[in-house]
Amino acid sequence: MRKRTTAFLPVLILTLLVLARLSFAGSPVWKISGDKGHLYLAGTIHLLGEADWPLPDAFETAFNSADLLVFETDLDATQTPEFGQKMMGQMAYKGNRTLKDRIKPATFRALGKFARKRGVPPEDLSRFKPGMVMVFLTMAEMKRLGIAGKGVDEFYFQKAQKKNLPMQFLESPMEQIRFLADIGKKNEDQMIRYIIKDVGELPAIVGKVKTAWRNGDMPALNAATTQPLKKDYPGLYHSLMVRRNRNWLPEIKKMLATPEVEFILVGAAHLAGDDGLLRLLTAGGVEAAGL
Repeated sequence: MRKRTTAFLPVLILTLLVLARLSFAGSPVWKISGDKGHLYLAGTIHLLGEADWPLPDAFETAFNSADLLVFETDLDATQTPEFGQKMMGQMAYKGNRTLKDRIKPATFRALGKFARKRGVPPEDLSRFKPGMVMVFLTMAEMKRLGIAGKGVDEFYFQKAQKKNLPMQFLESPMEQIRFLADIGKKNEDQMIRYIIKDVGELPAIVGKVKTAWRNGDMPALNAATTQPLKKDYPGLYHSLMVRRNRNWLPEIKKMLATPEVEFILVGAAHLAGDDGLLRLLTAGGVEAAGL
């Protein structure tokens, strides 16, 4: 019995040290080190306001050290007319079918009331699947709050272009469309109620999220973003967070084995929690240290 306890203690101490280091980094950027090399992994906010600039210095440190940048998807490709057509084709209901046919009358009335307050015509929303409704309403609310400007991803995408740095992508634009199109599938009423609740809470939580993000405070970020989603909508949490993080993990591990130094930028929520990229990487023996 004593031997088992003695052997267990170093493992417990190591685990507590790892958890402590993953709790508060001091910035949203992490240096990820493996046996053969290292890379930088940053949590980003996709939309920012004027007050959010300048970014933490750790972003520039990682960018200036990088041989190539890695984004969730190709931002240039998402701006083309072809992408817009494909997106509308996937996100709009076919024929005479509408969102109104898939949700309860009370939910549709609540959606209409909520949308009108944000300048979005409810009849326009009815043509689209829940994923697109989420995009429209989130963008409208962000604009209302004055925080719908250029985000971290776009900023560094453009910097990489100017510097002629090579870029890689973790997902294709069509993969992102498919994720959006599948949100709330066969459970549209619950999804629309979640969207109304989630977007309605943005004014109260956006400050907390940004503070946690800037400080690399993973527990606070997890509490404000991924944990409520996991608790209330586990299916959505799995498709948006768990499945995508696990898809990205092998690619990130491959990058660790290359001589190049990659700078990977993904939405900040993908780093937080038990299913976040930081925990998945360190569970595989990789070291993560905040910049």
